[in-house]
Amino acid sequence: MQYPAVDPIPIPAPVWLMKLLSDVTLALHFSAVMLLVGSLALVCFHSLVGRSRKSEVQSNTAYVLARRMPVIMTWVINLGVPPLLFAQVLYGRAIYSSSVLIGVLWFSVILLVMLDYWLLYRVVAAMEAKKPAWWIALIALFITLGIGQIYSMNMTLMLRPEVWREMYNARPTGLQGVHGDPTMMSRWLFVMAGGLVFGGLWALLLSNMRHISEGVQKTLRQSGGLTAVIGIVIQGYCAMLVNQGQSDAVRQGLESNSLYHISGLLYSGMASLTLLTAGFQAFKKSGLVFGIASLLTGFVAIAGAVVYRDGIRDLTLFGKGYDVWNRTEYSNWFVVGLFLLLFVLMIAAIVWLLNVMRRATPPAEQVVS
Repeated sequence: MQYPAVDPIPIPAPVWLMKLLSDVTLALHFSAVMLLVGSLALVCFHSLVGRSRKSEVQSNTAYVLARRMPVIMTWVINLGVPPLLFAQVLYGRAIYSSSVLIGVLWFSVILLVMLDYWLLYRVVAAMEAKKPAWWIALIALFITLGIGQIYSMNMTLMLRPEVWREMYNARPTGLQGVHGDPTMMSRWLFVMAGGLVFGGLWALLLSNMRHISEGVQKTLRQSGGLTAVIGIVIQGYCAMLVNQGQSDAVRQGLESNSLYHISGLLYSGMASLTLLTAGFQAFKKSGLVFGIASLLTGFVAIAGAVVYRDGIRDLTLFGKGYDVWNRTEYSNWFVVGLFLLLFVLMIAAIVWLLNVMRRATPPAEQVVS
């Protein structure tokens, strides 16, 4: 099956700019998703251990992480819209087709996100009411993983036009999953394993808060560092599986393109540096600057992985008749400039709000197990 030769709607900016914005916003979105997944995993663990051992330190550790999860969800949602819109503009003929084929699952994401968001508040409420919260966090974690699986299905299916007709003929209702792709599971696991990385790095950063007890600081530091190290190892293995699952033509294209080759090396180098810094912080209190630096190196690693992922998508689609670089362009620089202005203002507002939170009177972050 070949893609239509002509896309009737020109794109409103040069392809390189659209892809740059797509990659930047997707890296931010992936980082927020990983923060949420990792936070939920750590909350489940510390909350369960806290209740089973009647440990106030473990319970308070879970509470410190849980209180911030609703805010992280706002980052996930708001940072998830731009990259999806850019994907629709650049790859509309592909992503629209795959979305229709799994239409019921795709639309269910809206309801699942709403349920997930509500459960995050219920976790905090249960802790404050001194009730078991680990099972609520576990349900929220499974829902989050499920949403990620649906996205992985769609983004994988858009690369396989050869199966669209067969899938539609078999079940045109949109009530079907995606099967037969050797990379779909590893692609999903790569992002979800990143949850352990960013969840651990987030815990390391929070361990520098002065208004929490020394015991909670130590627990956040040790569990965060260990979780991040384990996550980086698992994620690296999943990255290898994703790469091995590509066709020879795609792998050769990735190696011969300097941008994709460098981005792959960037991921490997920054992930290795993050592993070392996380492992170091697990055993030694290193300060706020060190915690921020670890999160930044983790983000740069994900940015490199996003560019590499973009190369896989473009090379795969090119081999099946879709050249994203051959799109008709009709630039609307007023709209592009307005978007860039609002994007910068959003980042500035986030930095300002974080600074206000830092200077504000610390909230009570303690519950009784």
